[in-house]
Order: sequence, then C-alpha cells, then structure tokens
Amino acid sequence: MTPTTLGQAAWALMFVVAYIAVVAGTIVAVGFSGIVDFTVASLLPVFLVTVTAAAILALYVHLVRRNRLSPADLGFRRPSPRLFHLLWQIPVIIVVCGSLQGIFLVALTSLGVDTASAGTADDPLAEITALSGPWIVVCFVVIAVLTPLWEEILFRGAFLDGFTRRFRPGVAIVLSAALFAAAHLVLLGFVYLFTLGIALALLRRFHRNLWAPILLHAANNALVTLTILAIV
Repeated sequence: MTPTTLGQAAWALMFVVAYIAVVAGTIVAVGFSGIVDFTVASLLPVFLVTVTAAAILALYVHLVRRNRLSPADLGFRRPSPRLFHLLWQIPVIIVVCGSLQGIFLVALTSLGVDTASAGTADDPLAEITALSGPWIVVCFVVIAVLTPLWEEILFRGAFLDGFTRRFRPGVAIVLSAALFAAAHLVLLGFVYLFTLGIALALLRRFHRNLWAPILLHAANNALVTLTILAIV
C-alpha cells in the first residue's frame, strides 16, 4: 500500500473544482441561451448528476489513474466484523454533530446573527420535493451513495493520508476536517460539517478502512434528504 501524498491530493482537488466549474458554467450557459428552459426543480437533478459525474471523472483521471493507485492505496479494505461498531457509532456521531450545531446556532442567535437561512426550508435540496418519483430516487442515490463515495476518496482517502505524512495524526485529522467543512461553502453549517469531518477521519483510523467513513457519510446524507422530504 502506498499512501497518497498531499501534493497528489491537492492536484486532484484542483481538477475536481475545475471540472465542476466547467459543468456548472455549461449548465448556466445553456439555461441563459434558452436552449433548455430550466425551472428551479428541474435544474436540481441535472446539476446533481452532472456535477457528481464530473467530480468522479476528475478523481479517476487525476488521482487514481494518474498516480496508478489501487483501491488499497485509497484505504479500501475487505469489510470485517469490526464494522459492526458502526451500528452505535453512526447514531452517536449524528446526535453529537446535531447537538453541537444547535448550540452554535443558539449562540449566534444570542449575538443577533440571523440564522433563519440554516433552516431546512431554505435548503436548495428542498426543491427535491417538487420532482417526480423517479427523479427523487435518482437524486437520493446521488446524494446518499455517489457523493459520499467520491468525497471520502478525496478527503479521507487522499487528504487525510497526505496530511498524516506531513503532520501528527491529531493535526492531520483537524486539517482534513476543516478542509472538508470549508469545501462545502456553508458558513452556518460549518460546525456540523467540521464535527462530522473529525468523526469521519476518526472512523477511518479506528477501522483502518475507508468503508467506515463512507457508511457514516451515506447515513448522514440519507438522513438529511429524508428529513427534507418529510418536512418540506
């Protein structure tokens, strides 16, 4: 097994951003040109599917293929009985993340900061409820399956290994979590994402298997999506 370097991880992230920017720009150009008359609801599945495909392609070409990495190099191992710990770890982690996020929002509100935009109803994903059944399923698979897969390969497979080669484990975990949270560009959700990032990194180290953080990430995204479908 050859752990990825920080340079390899940074190079891959740069191309993920570039590929996503090209896809997003193309969608915007097509929309403004009038070739396709997008509504907010119809734009959501198109954006999710194309952006996810672009990110996966970028990782494959510029991380996996470019560096000739095997699944083992990225952290994938054969599942073991140790993964059964996830049955209690996942619920506990989600509760802790939610609790800390709640405390953070209450603190901001007490300081006079408007935190209304942190509500579920203001989430762009709320538009998923306006889609037809098949499109809801497609969006759910992208959000709860494909997104956790490629994000974990990048952040816990590449960056965590890269940071670990440069810094002590604790520092590497914090840096990878901070990068993960910042990359989502959701300021009011930073505490939740940062805490989740810490937990994802700890699971990677505890289980020595990338499947552990992928399963937590998938459970988190599935829960968020189902909550939106149930509330909105």
